[in-house]
Amino acid sequence: MSKRIISLMAVVVLLAAMFAFTTTASAYYCVYSHCPNGKPLNVREGPGKEYPVIGKVPYGDPIYIIGETSPGWYQLNDLGYVQASLTSNSYPGPYVPPAPTPTPDPNKKKADLEKVYATARTVEPYLITLKATERSKGVANVRWAPSKTSKLLKAYPAGTQLRVIAELDKWYQVEDPMTNQVGFVNTAYVVK
Repeated sequence: MSKRIISLMAVVVLLAAMFAFTTTASAYYCVYSHCPNGKPLNVREGPGKEYPVIGKVPYGDPIYIIGETSPGWYQLNDLGYVQASLTSNSYPGPYVPPAPTPTPDPNKKKADLEKVYATARTVEPYLITLKATERSKGVANVRWAPSKTSKLLKAYPAGTQLRVIAELDKWYQVEDPMTNQVGFVNTAYVVK
């Protein structure tokens, strides 16, 4: 009888150990490091950015977590914490950096302005009166170059008179008779 009890107890202990092992093992699940910039994911000492970094997980590597401990943070057993938003439930694949944003070609802008300047016709100076449009909020802009994106020199109120010294395609080169400042105004802001 004692052998039977010992055998039964051994089976119970074995089953309890197996149950405890499967319960503990099932508490872990896998996510993957997935920082949007492709950098390694910081493992922190506590659940928050204020805690020091104690390790890093390379992009795409698996991370075994036991659950979300505080909003937005996963716990890695006793090893540390990672930010949940920087993980993925599925393998993200190798990091592919975004395509670089093309930088504007300064030579193209210069070439465009040179085309406009090529249309310039010198004229006998004459006065024009500026007008405003609905979009211009009561003013007419005089710019450094004949382009809507060039530096604004001054916003003149409607009714101001300026002297035209050259005519370009859709632009006038003007001079302020009071200050002698020279700039460009779009023909849309001139009373015809």
